[in-house]
Amino acid sequence: MAQKFNEKAYLASIGAGIRALRMKKKMTLETFGDVVGLDKSNAYRIESGRNITLLTLEKIAQVFNISASKLLDSAIDVKDLPKKPKKVKKAKSAPSKKAKPVKKEVKKVAKKAVKKVSKKSAKKGKK
Repeated sequence: MAQKFNEKAYLASIGAGIRALRMKKKMTLETFGDVVGLDKSNAYRIESGRNITLLTLEKIAQVFNISASKLLDSAIDVKDLPKKPKKVKKAKSAPSKKAKPVKKEVKKVAKKAVKKVSKKSAKKGKK
């Protein structure tokens, strides 16, 4: 008797393989989605083992410079894959209206504030 095909486990293994590839390339979900042509939530759904279209699978394979059949192999060995992916042009999108925090500037301001407070408390201690 033939063994029953476990669809959920198969899709989960494909998603885990894609996630491992993305993490190896140090890509965020947002960057990965932009390159493939998906939004962040759909990229997450694919990595979570939800259904994926063949066209999306092919786009993902191109990003990682491997064949789509390799992605379908549930035993992807990240170590055996090529280290340099093909350059894929990122889709141009409208500029974001959200201001991105600048970590270095925030750290500088925080350090200055701490210095001012410590100087004031040192002066109060001398009086």
